[in-house]
Amino acid sequence: MEWVFGNRPAVGAREQGIAAILVAVFLLSLGDSLVKLSGDRFGLAQLILVRSAVAGFFLATWLLAAHGRSALAPVKTGWVWARSLCLAAMWLSYYAALPSMSFALAAACYYTSPVWMALMARFLLGASIGGAGWTAIGLSLAGVVVAVAPSPETLTPVLLLPLAAAGFYALSGIITWSRCREETAGAMAFTLNLCLCAVAALGIVGLAIAGPAAGEGFVVAVWPALDATDWGLAIVLGGLLAIIATAVAFAYRRAPTPVVGVFDTAYLPFAALWGALLFAEMPTPREALGIAMIAAGGIIMSCLSRLR
Repeated sequence: MEWVFGNRPAVGAREQGIAAILVAVFLLSLGDSLVKLSGDRFGLAQLILVRSAVAGFFLATWLLAAHGRSALAPVKTGWVWARSLCLAAMWLSYYAALPSMSFALAAACYYTSPVWMALMARFLLGASIGGAGWTAIGLSLAGVVVAVAPSPETLTPVLLLPLAAAGFYALSGIITWSRCREETAGAMAFTLNLCLCAVAALGIVGLAIAGPAAGEGFVVAVWPALDATDWGLAIVLGGLLAIIATAVAFAYRRAPTPVVGVFDTAYLPFAALWGALLFAEMPTPREALGIAMIAAGGIIMSCLSRLR
């Protein structure tokens, strides 16, 4: 999920913010599991393009009706687009990993993002981490080692994709924190979907130019033929994305950032749940321990006021 720092919540709105982020991460984990489930019927760039076009349409319709055209335009266009490019790289990296990894393990690697965010805040913004922060970082990294159990079989390039996604997500959070605090959630969400559409369209063009060498498969497919069910699924995913973006923005405005960050990690058990229900992927005790360690590190990091 997307961290937005520096907002002052309304008094008495804590429970509303918690409920909103739980709904958001539940729907996000569901949408991501549907992407993993249906990856053999889509191309990665194709799915991103269609989903983001639908989400962008829903967001634009809502923003225009509620606030007018000015609600679509960011204040600092360059920084908002930089943030959007980071999030586009995050989604592309994460989704590219899903066909080759268990859903729970990919989510565990991705949710090391609080670690990378803390490190970036320390070295790019000069934020103080402190002893508890370094403990959280060590705990999360140890959790990755426990969950992955490094060996010649598990240390594959695919493992780098969700870790890279975590890094891109963290960088987007740093940009949001330091450069985009005065932006509205609607403008940032709409710009993000414009960016996703542009990146996906460029990817499709590049794959088409590559021609037959691009081959088949979720990551390199140009534009597989879609039936009515596939189009329906893409529209559902776009609708989910629009709801998620709205719920996240609402959550970070109603409850303190550290509180929302704690419940943000609910994505991990939700991912394990969908993995078990949809893919019969039951985490081993070792993987469950590693995931729990990563979640604990994220919770500790989210609770640290020094990085707010």
